[in-house]
Amino acid sequence: MKFGTKALMFVLAMLPSDTWAQSSDRMTPETSPLLWRDGYVDWRGKLVKPNWQMMSADDGTKFAIDLSRKSAHYAAAYIIDGEAFNKSNLFELHFDCAAKVFEVLTNMDLKRAQSIEAKVHQSVCDEALIIR
Repeated sequence: MKFGTKALMFVLAMLPSDTWAQSSDRMTPETSPLLWRDGYVDWRGKLVKPNWQMMSADDGTKFAIDLSRKSAHYAAAYIIDGEAFNKSNLFELHFDCAAKVFEVLTNMDLKRAQSIEAKVHQSVCDEALIIR
């Protein structure tokens, strides 16, 4: 063994273990969870700062539509299920208001999304008709 290696081993052996060992009290504290109101990452990977409008579906499901991203053929919505953000509750709808054709981008069970699709479609398409 080289002299430098022996010297390093000696120094480490002489130091108190809490000086060089990782202890749980010196670990970085946990960060608070992201709240759904703070924003979301869309399917393209872009961070979006939303302007949420709260709504309720016919079955009582609470959800929010992002008004900052609402257009005649697109809407982002989030089913509210507590304060912490759950990416599975976020979905994006692409549709043709005249043909009522939907494309839903989501990680959630589509049956869960169906409860609010009609409300989102109505909200976006009714506004598109008013603008015309």
